[in-house]
Amino acid sequence: MKYINKYYKNTKNALPHQSVKQFIEMNVTPGKAVDLGCGTGRDTIYLIKNGWNVVSIDKENTEKIISDKLEKEEMNRFSFSSQSFEDVILQKNNLIVANFSIPLCNKAYFNEFKSKMINSFSEERIFCRKLFWNK
Repeated sequence: MKYINKYYKNTKNALPHQSVKQFIEMNVTPGKAVDLGCGTGRDTIYLIKNGWNVVSIDKENTEKIISDKLEKEEMNRFSFSSQSFEDVILQKNNLIVANFSIPLCNKAYFNEFKSKMINSFSEERIFCRKLFWNK
């Protein structure tokens, strides 16, 4: 828990990931998005401010950290759910954002988790992710 709090403190004011910024620049009509492993909401906030409805999911309850950065009318496009990837329930969506979070899923549950992600997509879908890598 000590390290997760330090991580949240260090990323509280982080800018959105480049992949999400590039996605918004594509001028895709806003729809419903899921931010898996949303942390302090860097991508959630950016999506909401660009017209998207976002369900933010994280194992830790970071709802207040995110909601404190949203305007009153933006709160209508935000919902938060504290869930682990092993038990996650996903709503239908057009976009899944999962930056640096998918490898945190227990490998014994990964295939089930992957199926849940695939089945949550509506017909128009986009998957935006960044995985860990070695230099």
